[in-house]
Amino acid sequence: MGEIPNKPLFSVKLWLAIALVVSASVRVFGVQVPVAQAATSSPQQSPVAERKAIGPEQVPSEKKADILMARGEYAAAIAAYQQGNLKSAIVWNNIGMAYHHLFALDEARKAYQRALAINPRFAPASNNLAAIYYAQHEYRVAEHWYKKALKHTSESAVIYCNLGTAYFAEAKYNKGVKMYQKAFSIDQGVFDPNRAAMVEGGGSREQRVAINYYIAQTFAKAGNQDQALVFLRKAMDEGFKDRKRLIEDTDFAVLRTTPQFQKLLDAENLN
Repeated sequence: MGEIPNKPLFSVKLWLAIALVVSASVRVFGVQVPVAQAATSSPQQSPVAERKAIGPEQVPSEKKADILMARGEYAAAIAAYQQGNLKSAIVWNNIGMAYHHLFALDEARKAYQRALAINPRFAPASNNLAAIYYAQHEYRVAEHWYKKALKHTSESAVIYCNLGTAYFAEAKYNKGVKMYQKAFSIDQGVFDPNRAAMVEGGGSREQRVAINYYIAQTFAKAGNQDQALVFLRKAMDEGFKDRKRLIEDTDFAVLRTTPQFQKLLDAENLN
């Protein structure tokens, strides 16, 4: 694989743990909140009555909070979670998530720490606490918490990806590449920004060029030329113009034979 161009940076993903159902994809993690179904006395009940029966005002506070989180009503979700079981690491992690989405990082950090005080082995809170330190540019501390999260969960593409991002921020490029490769080997959709909510990390244009170029390489090497082209186009949108590199990079050998690649070069005046 070609050399990584400059320092890459990828969006940091959070882990939202729902008490009853956790999404199969560990990310924020694409949680689909189940709405509690109220028992009805008659199968002839009208649709309007059914909608009233399952509205958030009719369900327990934690389920109501889950619904509010899914709707993006984070302040209301916090208030609802605070009416729930405050001895639950899950509840405190979700409170932290809500604060995190509001960019109230100090409050989010305190909530994640409360979750870990209740359950030190709770990987979602470790991952999310690491994301706080990453956002505050305390990359070594973030690295510590990502590693701790990986000790207490099954293999998670998201956490490996986040750890790789922290390594890149520390200029530990080889380690960062290995973590991204590990994440991709677990879940080839880990780089898809549409699969789950996330809190964006900051970064320069050069860093965004780098991460998009690297992901393009990863997809190309895996044989997914369509996605390789998507991320290569993103790198170019951010300012990548190194034609010589594109022509010499062995990871793009197959992609270079496609008409879509030639069209991309034409569009970017790189032919």
